[in-house]
Amino acid sequence: MDPEIKRRIDAALSRVKEPQSELPIVDLGLIHNINVNEIEKRIRLVLGIGTWRFQCPACSAINGVLKESITRRLREEFQAEFPDFAIEIE
Repeated sequence: MDPEIKRRIDAALSRVKEPQSELPIVDLGLIHNINVNEIEKRIRLVLGIGTWRFQCPACSAINGVLKESITRRLREEFQAEFPDFAIEIE
């Protein structure tokens, strides 16, 4: 990977914090995969936040709100660093 792209990815990731702890999401292991396709100008990120089964409705709602917040912040930071790239977050 191009060192400049890696630096920009690291910069964007460092600015995205988990809302409850205020720790960077990379420090918490919430990013499972990043795929950069420079030819197609696309970045795909896979979050390690899922919907757990058999949990209480309140916990599920909180988890959903946290995931939406982190996804929104990731998209904002990556679009700022890579305005010419399509950003996909799963």
